[in-house]
Amino acid sequence: MPRIALGGFVILLAVISFAFFERPEKPEELEDNIITIQELVEIPPLPAKDIYGFVTEDSDLEIIEDVIKRNESLYIILRNHGLSPQQIYNIQNIASETVNLRRIMPGQKYRIYKKNGDAVAMVWHRSKVNYATIEWKNDIQVELNSIPIIREEAETAGIINSSLYETIIGQGVSQRLGVELADVFGWEIDFFALRSGDHFKVIYENLYANGEYLGIGNIKAAEFQHRGSVHKAYYFENDERRGFFDEEGNSMQKELLKAPFNYSQRISSGFSRSRLHPILNQRRPHYGTDYAAPTGTPIISVGDGVVTEAQYRGGNGNIVQIRHNNSYKTAYLHMSRFAAGIRPGVEVKQGQVIGYVGQTGLATGPHLCYRLYVNDQPVNSVTVDLPAAESLEERFVEEYRSTVQLYETRLDDISLHRDLASSSAEKRDDTTGS
Repeated sequence: MPRIALGGFVILLAVISFAFFERPEKPEELEDNIITIQELVEIPPLPAKDIYGFVTEDSDLEIIEDVIKRNESLYIILRNHGLSPQQIYNIQNIASETVNLRRIMPGQKYRIYKKNGDAVAMVWHRSKVNYATIEWKNDIQVELNSIPIIREEAETAGIINSSLYETIIGQGVSQRLGVELADVFGWEIDFFALRSGDHFKVIYENLYANGEYLGIGNIKAAEFQHRGSVHKAYYFENDERRGFFDEEGNSMQKELLKAPFNYSQRISSGFSRSRLHPILNQRRPHYGTDYAAPTGTPIISVGDGVVTEAQYRGGNGNIVQIRHNNSYKTAYLHMSRFAAGIRPGVEVKQGQVIGYVGQTGLATGPHLCYRLYVNDQPVNSVTVDLPAAESLEERFVEEYRSTVQLYETRLDDISLHRDLASSSAEKRDDTTGS
């Protein structure tokens, strides 16, 4: 091929390649004229549904809301809306595999959905959050679901004049917040000995479902000043760990010992709701765990607390009761004698000797009947899950510090009543003058 012709062919090939691969950018004035596939194919919007999944734009759909009345059953409700006895039987029979429809109770809410005048579905609110949907238009279908809970953070603060609960209610907040605060700080603060002028700040959650207020959720952070000492707690939660911790990551809970002895002792009788009493020869509850041990064996307190009782009390013999916090209380029965200094009002430490094994009261031999109460209810001390006192692991510390920094700033920004300073000054004046 002649050299000139070959050169022309190469140039022509280069021009074609440039035109094909190096496409010029679109001029800016053409941007608004670009039509997408979505615009060419018109996609209709999804029909609106209510929180239970039913299409509400259907003009033929009628929704009836009501509350279950006294002596009203599912059968009566569905019969009132036109279902036959056979239909109701079939619904109850199939639903029994998923939910017990016989447990509907007065005051619970329900909805009936009607299509062209015929009832086709029902929503039964088993609680404010949990509900069951029952459909029978074609096949009978039963599902259990729950309404999403909305958590909104709120803040409050107060100065205690009479009681924690009255102060919280005075802020327009549920007294449940006082219970939660007592649980958080219960191992550090004696809530039975609060003083006028003690004060608190708290960031907490309010819970809502479908626009209805459910109550108090988690406390996120709190500060409590009691007798001049400031206590702070922060809530931390991830996939592996959750709980309340102080600024250093130490658990706000304190551990309780599993048994009131320094050395293992044999259990001679366990916790029971109905036990044949060895002396009275009749069945009665045994709300403790009996440990058989030689007379004089030292008995220790399972945790820090305050002695509320130390006396001889009938069939219980010599008994010591200790309040550990708002929730936990323990009792030690049938002692031969009390340890020196053990009397009501005395503070004791975990592991401190409080008395000695004996058989005073109704007892067939030397032993200790040990009782544990949670929220004033007796529980089995052997099987109950006791609070842990584990600090945060090192791998969580950095994440926890971020939580502390966030809420510490917010706590500082919460202002107490403007009369805090004057209230404290008045209290000091009163103390000085007394």
